[in-house]
Amino acid sequence: MSNRLAALLASAGAFALVSGAALAQTPLKIGHGHSDQHSFHLAMERFAELLEEKAPGAFDVQIFPSAQLGSEREMQEQLALGNLEMTVTGVLGIYEPKLALLELPFLFRDREHILAAQDSEAVSNLAASLPDKGLRLVGFVENGFRNITNNVRPIETPADVDGLQIRTPENPAQIETFRALGASPTPMPFSELYAALRQGVVDGQENPLQNIYDGKLFEVQEHLALTGHIYNSAYIVASEGWLQGLSEEERTAVLEAAEEAGNWQFEYIAARDEELLSALEEAGMRVTRPDRQPFVDATQPAYDVFYERFGDDARTFVEAIRAL
Repeated sequence: MSNRLAALLASAGAFALVSGAALAQTPLKIGHGHSDQHSFHLAMERFAELLEEKAPGAFDVQIFPSAQLGSEREMQEQLALGNLEMTVTGVLGIYEPKLALLELPFLFRDREHILAAQDSEAVSNLAASLPDKGLRLVGFVENGFRNITNNVRPIETPADVDGLQIRTPENPAQIETFRALGASPTPMPFSELYAALRQGVVDGQENPLQNIYDGKLFEVQEHLALTGHIYNSAYIVASEGWLQGLSEEERTAVLEAAEEAGNWQFEYIAARDEELLSALEEAGMRVTRPDRQPFVDATQPAYDVFYERFGDDARTFVEAIRAL
């Protein structure tokens, strides 16, 4: 065999080995509904970095922002069907309605209380039904404390919310909270919200500061009320079928990376709240800071709805969280 032919064969063999290694990578597509500047996207980029550290070369991670793969509901359905590997979603209650209990108004005292709840047996029990439905909760990211914006009037008291048509997510906790405040809740996907506000389909909406800023809602909303009425996590969710198809080592790497990425994002957003508020004020939003207690009192009927819907399970959950 000539030296040239031997070299060619050696090169071909090396190429085949490299190609085989590349082909052996496990595809991991992650979809979410916000921009590539949003903290959810940054958290998934951090997840990809952590996963590469824990399982070098094992995964081919691709992140699809801005609802490229569908709405939150649609991406969850893709996970359950095994057509998507991971997503970040705020409407996981579609698959486990009791998760809405995590978003009852004024349930959490502060961020330390939130972290304690996320690590609690009570929350683990809420998510225990998901694997049978094709999904698994693998981590939390912070959406934040939700605040109200609108184009009709400044909000100082619960009475100022009465009669407003407010967009909410497809989430019963937000819907019942705004019913208790006398508003007309209008569920719709976040991806449709900007246009609905611009066209006057709804008077206002409620979201954490990062979503108001990242979604440029300040361009189509005048008033911002810092009600902080609901603390809102979003969920890092994986396809259960996909997870079970991984090796034990790969699965452990995914679960650890998701938890660590969520912890990173939690600290990142906590540090950004004041910066975001300043940016929204500079963009022209008129900010009010309502007294919290009247809103606490006015939203108590939302608890009664869930106590009636879920019975003792709901009361037991709320008591367990408040006791932490």
